Amino acid sequence: MNIKVNIVAFKEARVKKGFSQRELAKRAHLSHALISQIENNERNPSPGSAKKICDTLEVQFDDIFFAISVCKCKQPTA
Repeated sequence: MNIKVNIVAFKEARVKKGFSQRELAKRAHLSHALISQIENNERNPSPGSAKKICDTLEVQFDDIFFAISVCKCKQPTA
């Protein structure tokens, strides 16, 4: 499963709380670089990082993130 970010919703949630990227990172116990990369769609968060961000911003996972299931199954042959 890959976690993707809704960039607009992520930034709106952060700004609504009055947090800079650095402040969010500090309060969520994550690096500023990670928060910046997530917000700029350069990196996807791990499930643990996504939970920390949601808890810190006081939002639900579905408010700022979405999950994509990746199946690496072999296709049946005819």
